[in-house]
Amino acid sequence: MSTEIYYFSGTGNSLHVARELQKRIPETNLIPIVSLLNKDIIETNGETVGFVFPVHFTAIPIPVKKFIKKLDLKSTKYVFAIATRIGTPHSAFKYIGKILMKKNNRLDSHFTLNMASNDPKFDYKVPTEEEIKKLESVVHNRLDFIQEIIINKEKNQEKDTNITVSVSSLLVKLGNYSAQSKFRPKHSFFSVNTKN
Repeated sequence: MSTEIYYFSGTGNSLHVARELQKRIPETNLIPIVSLLNKDIIETNGETVGFVFPVHFTAIPIPVKKFIKKLDLKSTKYVFAIATRIGTPHSAFKYIGKILMKKNNRLDSHFTLNMASNDPKFDYKVPTEEEIKKLESVVHNRLDFIQEIIINKEKNQEKDTNITVSVSSLLVKLGNYSAQSKFRPKHSFFSVNTKN
């Protein structure tokens, strides 16, 4: 079974997740999304294809949206997505599902990982060494679980029950609008977790 993981990362959280999955899943190739955005059509070769990215503005990052729209998944049998975030709610998987449906494909499994953030809008403070170790332990345990799901090509449409940062319903709606249009927020006030 060959696996391709396409990742989009800023400060490194999503890259870390992608690398850890590569260690756990045999025959896995990591491919940066930004390296393919200039192509008109992006052909995949993996039997399993995954997307790893941070939550932006409670939604899917614009480059990830553009990337998935260009994907040719005809050789793919299983698709998964992993979103990293500070703990905010998001609608990234719903939107990815809509894109894939238009391609006669589907998002078989999706997972959300809460990770450390350096975003000052959420009363950022430097975490203690103990807090970092605890967070890393939770993330690695989740990755062990995710690995089994992916290797066995199981369906996993888990509900998001680990929201730790609340945002207004208006911000969520704006995030959804951003993901579905060419709207680009100009001010940092509107940006949520753009640093992962």
